[in-house]
Amino acid sequence: MAFSSLKESLNRVVDRVEEFSISTAEYYKLRLFKSTMKGAISLVNLLVYGSLSLFVMLFISIGAAFWLGTFFEHQYVGFLLIGAFYGIILIFMFIYGRKIIERNLLHKFSGLLYDEEDLDPKIAAENELNEYQETLQENKIKKENISNS
Repeated sequence: MAFSSLKESLNRVVDRVEEFSISTAEYYKLRLFKSTMKGAISLVNLLVYGSLSLFVMLFISIGAAFWLGTFFEHQYVGFLLIGAFYGIILIFMFIYGRKIIERNLLHKFSGLLYDEEDLDPKIAAENELNEYQETLQENKIKKENISNS
């Protein structure tokens, strides 16, 4: 009798471990899918907004270059001034911008990958363990009630 209840309890433990491993694998698949989709959406947004921003900057730069060219009475001067302006911005970006860009990208992408609403696997495992212990306690109480009757 004790051997069969031990065997039954062991079978339940094995079943619970299998269920836990399957649910953990499914959880990580969903999390990977979610992170991949968020990354893909961010990439598409970057490409769309980046390309539109480049077109706006291009036409504003051309317009400013022509305006400066008429102001200085030589068209090439306007284009040289706009080119020099972008060159100065590029130099400042090389000197000061790398850290700012890295920090912003790390912050943005860590927010994409790690949501606060996601359950920590350790917490999920603890919840599963507590649930299993409650089930064992309930079964023990039921067996004691049956044996006392």
